[in-house]
Amino acid sequence: MRATILTRLRTAGARRPDGLLARTLSALVGVPVILALVHLGGVAYALGAAAILGAGSLELTGALYGAGRGPLRLWGQPAPAYLSLALVWLLVAAAYHGADWWGGALALSLALAFLWALRQGRPPEALSLWLPLVAALAYLGLLGTHLVLLRRLPDGRDLTLLAVFGAFATDTAAYMVGRALGRRRLAPHLSPGKTWEGTLGGLLLGSLGVVLINWATGLRLPPAEVAALAPLLALSAILGDLCESFLKRGASVKDASAAIPGHGGFLDRLDSVLFTVPLVYYWSLWVSG
Repeated sequence: MRATILTRLRTAGARRPDGLLARTLSALVGVPVILALVHLGGVAYALGAAAILGAGSLELTGALYGAGRGPLRLWGQPAPAYLSLALVWLLVAAAYHGADWWGGALALSLALAFLWALRQGRPPEALSLWLPLVAALAYLGLLGTHLVLLRRLPDGRDLTLLAVFGAFATDTAAYMVGRALGRRRLAPHLSPGKTWEGTLGGLLLGSLGVVLINWATGLRLPPAEVAALAPLLALSAILGDLCESFLKRGASVKDASAAIPGHGGFLDRLDSVLFTVPLVYYWSLWVSG
């Protein structure tokens, strides 16, 4: 047993070190930027969230409407991609002004998307155009703009760090454990690279990461509360990753784009965060609050 594990570790270490190096270098650039934006809050943070969610929106709608995978392009995208971008930005601006504004903007966004689809043709064609747009709005608009709502809470800075870096810790642990020890595929029809071993490693080590982040930020959630939240947050990160794999598989693309070396696109980096941030937001309102 021990010899088998050591052999797998050596084999994993020989696999594509350039990929791991690219992931590490991207993290060294991206993490300080994220930390600075979360610390600053306010307009700077909202603009950063708008840029990241907007890029993810272009990637997702481009894939869903058949533009395919490649470098992230600001021009030459399908028309619904720009509508989705505008509506996501509307939701970010509304979330910056509060949950009441955000709820109204969400309803308006869905209505505008529906009206646009109706103008494109008869109901069967209109529906086929509207549903991918709704998927993008639900994924980036509904879930994504919780990044702004969460940061507005009294302990928003530390809660945002907990949600974002808890997701990153789970992702990284799942990737490393799966790379070293992965053997049994978790969901081959969605993502052939994901394994049960990596998922379990992500769940356990991600939960530990949440506990450490809670301590490091000074958030100091009660021990019983963080013990309950940590595995839920890690599990939501894993589900977020699987959800994005489902969307990409449906669009027949492997990565959302090639914008972030070693990671794929912005959507590939956002996938887990899009599930952990709403969890922490509503947890803080309904449990901690």
